[in-house]
Amino acid sequence: MKKQTKIAAVLSAAAFMMMVSGLPVYAASHGWVTEGDAKVYYDEDGYLTTDAWRKRGEDWFYLGEDGQIVKSKKIDEYYVDDEGKMVTNAWVELKNEEDPDSPETPDTFWYYFEKDGKSAVSKWVKFDSKWYYFDESGHMATGKTEIDGATYYLGTEKDGFMRTGWIRLEENSHAPGASESWYYFNSDGKMVTTQYDKKIDGSYYTFIDGKMQTGWVLMPSKSDVTDSNAASPKITDYQYYGAAGDGKRAEGFRSIEGISGIHAADEVYTFYFKAGKPYVSDKKGNSLFTINAKKYAFSDLGIMQTGRQIANVANDEIANFYFGEDGIVKTGKQAIYNEETGETENWFFHTDGDKKGQGYHGLRDGILYVYGKRQDATADQRYAPADLNGVTYLVGTTGNVQKASASSTSSAKPELGRGYKDIKDSNGKIWTVDTAGIVQ
Repeated sequence: MKKQTKIAAVLSAAAFMMMVSGLPVYAASHGWVTEGDAKVYYDEDGYLTTDAWRKRGEDWFYLGEDGQIVKSKKIDEYYVDDEGKMVTNAWVELKNEEDPDSPETPDTFWYYFEKDGKSAVSKWVKFDSKWYYFDESGHMATGKTEIDGATYYLGTEKDGFMRTGWIRLEENSHAPGASESWYYFNSDGKMVTTQYDKKIDGSYYTFIDGKMQTGWVLMPSKSDVTDSNAASPKITDYQYYGAAGDGKRAEGFRSIEGISGIHAADEVYTFYFKAGKPYVSDKKGNSLFTINAKKYAFSDLGIMQTGRQIANVANDEIANFYFGEDGIVKTGKQAIYNEETGETENWFFHTDGDKKGQGYHGLRDGILYVYGKRQDATADQRYAPADLNGVTYLVGTTGNVQKASASSTSSAKPELGRGYKDIKDSNGKIWTVDTAGIVQ
């Protein structure tokens, strides 16, 4: 017992001397030695090994400054587990000791130690068919991350694998009331940055600085317009991409608010879009467009027209039209309420041919129309003159042209002979007309 106690005392003194004086501990044997509950290693010269790796069996261990096996600790690029073994092909979560109080950094970091035991650094690693990226510190990257000039989304702190497809992200997750935007990541994980009309699953989207655009979007040729270098953009410089959360390039009819600075604020208008661009009159005022074999009118601001409107037609001419609440042109007889006069007017619009929908101008079935509007005498007048192309006709209360028979004569103007007729209105005025109804 005295011998064993002496040996223990000598060993303790040697260890103590190593710590206080830096002198190496020497033993007669070398290799792995059990000392109490600890395993230590002596080299071939009998000195205690410290701050170095040594292999035992198939495993590597790190011996600290006291010569004992280090456990559960990251050592440079390596990590040893709770038995002191260097881990390989393994995930390890370690407490963040770099900047634990910063809201920008997590409480812990994930590392991946590869088959040689080194942590993956500044590289991609594929694990279970998923890709992960580890930064220059060996930390598993998460969130929006820029790598070699491209931006990726690497999930949350709980997973960290590379995502593809649509991802909805907050602009600044640490700011109160942060807004969200949609982003798209290609099959290689790279975020679409700025691209117009990118086709995704059969629909088209536009991205600026990665964000999916919605609503009216000023297209690239005009996106740098300023008050100082060019005229203000026009509606033809824009495309429409749906409401928030949608973003698809618009097709067909949409009832939406207009463009700030071009249309009245907070007003809803109906537009028609083809490949995102609205139908717009290329002349001042309204122009006609055919959609699904139906005629519509859109203004020079792209607004679909309803009610009675004037529109541009061929040969730089204009004509009256009447459109329903659905915007489709009306034809034939139409009773139209005039808000200015408070009266209902009678109109007729061409029913076919190149002039379909235009207001009829001329005589039709004995009734006189001027640019579509029936020319009526008021009930108080009974009869009234109406001009058509510089010729004056006499019409009744339903627009009928008043005509003389071939044998009738005028008492007021007998010198005209046969084929003339006198008609007295409610005011007692005598109107003389011929067989065509023309006032003499």
